[in-house]
Amino acid sequence: MMRRQLILAAALCGLLLLGGTAWSGATGGGAPAEEGPGLVRMLDALNLSPAQKRDVAGILKANREAMRALRGTVKAAAQALGATMAKTPGDEAAVRAGARTVAEAAIELAVMRGRVKAAVDAVLTPEQRAKRDTLREALREKIEARRLERQEQLDAWIVGNLS
Repeated sequence: MMRRQLILAAALCGLLLLGGTAWSGATGGGAPAEEGPGLVRMLDALNLSPAQKRDVAGILKANREAMRALRGTVKAAAQALGATMAKTPGDEAAVRAGARTVAEAAIELAVMRGRVKAAVDAVLTPEQRAKRDTLREALREKIEARRLERQEQLDAWIVGNLS
């Protein structure tokens, strides 16, 4: 049961990071989602009216500090888990506790991102939401292609070193 929870926590974290990146349009450069050039490009691509730009800017500004704090919490929890894994990877209780902390922080971040997305969605027209979704899907595909490429490289390394 605990192993299943750990796997679920790890999967949730991975999905959250992927989903957050896709929502923000971030390219992995480390810029906060609300400030990332990917989000700016996406918003520019949606051809927002001046009123929509003002509304979206207000939503992003109103949520900026809370999002930044939540991202910091997730990052700190992930770093603590990384430190645990580096020092005592065989201590399953400590690893599980660290993974739970990461998962709990990731859940709060996901909820906040959902709130911000819902608020922005309320400002967009159906056509703009559809275009945004298309742009996000293209980004998800690009991220997945990179992930698969890295996995293939690792697989090739493993095979090459097992022969």
